[in-house]
Amino acid sequence: MEKLKTIRNIFSIHPLTYLFIILGFMFGFFKKVIFYMVIIIFHELGHLFIALLFHWNVSKIYIYPLGGITKFNDVVNKPFYQELLINIFGPLIQIVVAFYLSKYDSSVNNFSNALLFFNLLPIIPLDGGRLVFILINRVFPLKKCIKYIIVLSFYIYFLFLYYFIFKYNSLFFLITLFFLIFKIIDEKKELKYYFDKFLLERYMYSFKFKKSIVIDDIYKMYKYKNNIILKDNIIYDEKEILNFYFKR
Repeated sequence: MEKLKTIRNIFSIHPLTYLFIILGFMFGFFKKVIFYMVIIIFHELGHLFIALLFHWNVSKIYIYPLGGITKFNDVVNKPFYQELLINIFGPLIQIVVAFYLSKYDSSVNNFSNALLFFNLLPIIPLDGGRLVFILINRVFPLKKCIKYIIVLSFYIYFLFLYYFIFKYNSLFFLITLFFLIFKIIDEKKELKYYFDKFLLERYMYSFKFKKSIVIDDIYKMYKYKNNIILKDNIIYDEKEILNFYFKR
């Protein structure tokens, strides 16, 4: 009972979502609105289920008209496979639920596909943006990845905004996109501290990685690798160099 109460407290429904539901009911789309919200909630439950399976600390799940955002209050240095599975399991559950609901309403697949398309755009904090961020961290240093995902998010956002302004006359989508820019700015602010948190965790805790990489600067550290720092022909492991960094 206490677990159910905790899970219930995790969910936070944005006022715009209530407005969307009320307007849907007023215009006679009761069943469609219910199915739409079921798809969004099960999408986030997909993220939540895998996160709890890996014992992640989930702080909040926000439900918006065009999807949800699951926030975690946990360490930055999580394994690659865990981050990847948590990220992709939401869309996978959504596809399964939409397929089942389409037996009762054939239009379910249409708005589920539209929701998937929007959510998989490479924009933070959408799933597509988080997926890109996870994948590029396999290739580039974390600090560069933060810069790349922020620039990409703003670029794709304004392209998408331009497309909708000239192709669609939808007030609902414009309000949603207007709201999304503030979420991108919030994520940009959070990512400023992300790298510092990453360094502090590497200093305080021990993490095991299968691969190692030699770098020449602490700001070129990789997230999913063990970093070996070569400075002045002297080799340091990341613990040693981080010890110098934080003492300084």
